[in-house]
Order: sequence, then structure tokens, then C-alpha cells
Amino acid sequence: MTLHKTDGTQLSKSAAAALFTPVTDPDPLIKATVAIHEKFDQDGANPAFPYDGKRLKFRAGQTIRTSDLEGCYPAATIDTITPATGPAAGGTAITIKCTNATPGSTVTIGGTAATSITVVDAQTITCVSPAKTAGTHNVVVTTDAGPVTKTGGFVTT
Repeated sequence: MTLHKTDGTQLSKSAAAALFTPVTDPDPLIKATVAIHEKFDQDGANPAFPYDGKRLKFRAGQTIRTSDLEGCYPAATIDTITPATGPAAGGTAITIKCTNATPGSTVTIGGTAATSITVVDAQTITCVSPAKTAGTHNVVVTTDAGPVTKTGGFVTT
């Protein structure tokens, strides 16, 4: 087989390649180097962590779109922080209502790590506030998908 331009000019491989422009794929293909499993709640009766089921999500060598992997990590949101105020000395037991929390999620208040963090389930995190100077502080929850911020989410007095 040979390739030709509309005017009949025969094209070599390099001449044909020069007639194409690179296109950046906004959703490039990626290949799994190992088998990847997802954990889930088998019977729907135990929404709290840890999940009790495991199934293959991507097999080793499988090619997928980047968006397929990103879809496995929905962004978290912070809905409410209760209470939203506490003493500057710290020590306030806080409940964060959120979405898409993951086991091992972390919490910072004004850039300082909270303590006694417990991810109860995908919608609830409990923790204890750190000592901070009096003022309004951002609360950051970091999940497997990355950080989410509640601007001015906690006030110390």
C-alpha cells in the first residue's frame, strides 16, 4: 500500500507523518502494572469501615482511560462541623459530616493536625481539635482523592 496526497503526490512514511499534528488527549490511556481490587460492603448492612468484600477492579496489564481511575476517587465534601467553635487550648471533640471519607482520612485545623481521628463511615469523621491561637481557621479533610477545605470551618476563642 502507498499513501498519496489529493494531488497524487506519493508520500513516504516520514512525509506522511509530517502532515499530521500531535493531539493532546485530555483523557489518555494508562495501563495497570498490577491487579487492583476495590473493597466494598457485601450485604449493605455494614456501611461503616472496614468493608467486608473485595473484588477485582482492574487486572494487571489492563488498559483504561485516566478518567476510569479518577472515577474511583470521588471528591470529598465537608457538609457540617459540630461544634464549629472551641477553646484555643484545643481538646474539643468534633464531628465532621461529609461525603466520600475514606479509611485513613486526615483532618487539619488551621494547618495543625487534629488528634484522635476516627473515620466512622464515608459520611462521618470524629476528631479532637488541636491548640490554636484565637481566630477563624480552615478545616481540611484529606481523603484518598485529595484534600477538601471548609473555609473558616472552625473558630477558636
